Amino acid sequence: MKHEAQPIPAGAVIRQGGRTCFHRLTNTTPVLIHVRSGNKVVVTRDTHLFLTAGEYGLLPDHQPMTMENIPRAPLNYEARVLPVPRPLFEEAYARLALITPPRTALPIKALELPAEAAGLFDFCCSSEEFAKLPSPVAAVRLIELITWFALSGAVLGTPGHPLLQNRLRQMIEAEPAHNWTLGHAARSFNMSEATLRRKLAAENTSFTETLSDTRMTRALALLQTTTLPIAHVAQEVGYDSPSQFSARFKERFGINPREVRGDLGTFERIGTEVEHIGGDGVPA
Repeated sequence: MKHEAQPIPAGAVIRQGGRTCFHRLTNTTPVLIHVRSGNKVVVTRDTHLFLTAGEYGLLPDHQPMTMENIPRAPLNYEARVLPVPRPLFEEAYARLALITPPRTALPIKALELPAEAAGLFDFCCSSEEFAKLPSPVAAVRLIELITWFALSGAVLGTPGHPLLQNRLRQMIEAEPAHNWTLGHAARSFNMSEATLRRKLAAENTSFTETLSDTRMTRALALLQTTTLPIAHVAQEVGYDSPSQFSARFKERFGINPREVRGDLGTFERIGTEVEHIGGDGVPA
């Protein structure tokens, strides 16, 4: 069975006390999201998705997106996110003759998701309960959830032309603290350093840029979904120096890591409720 090899995703809770906007965020895995308080705006390819409290949506993989999280006082912005491997979407759609995935993967809202589907979403985001399931059973539950989203209008688009930078990003994301080099990456792809450099340049990026962006995106997810100290987050993404990490983070996102959490005292208090982000951590 295809889905026996798929890892079980881990849901996460994002809480932010302040309004934030992040540009060019790229998920390596499609994400199902439920905004619980506040509003969320997602922009990609001139398409705007606006989610208010109580609404569900689907965020695609490998599409640079601008994401803005907007708290509504006195509440923080809060959302639950669930990364789901793309092969499970493809398996679900193969069973649905009436579903035709759009040619372009764009963020989309799930309209009028029934209570049964909402309950299933909560269950799949519950790390303690969901992790107890055998992997094949967990995959079936996720396929059911994907089907509910599809019946509510949220269908994942086709992936488009595969890019080498996406494969590189996925490799780095699995081990962001590793001492990655151009030579290491080239050997992993069975090509020379010059070929890897040339192919990435053809995609308007470089090894250094992709490495740094993948690490900072992972750091953002950790800041949004955990209460780890800044120094620990820095180490998780390969920085021994918190000050160097903070400088790089501000260069990438325009704000200091501490500012991501907005009202830090409030975040740390409620942050004890955060479950975990797991290996498929995604910003949302």
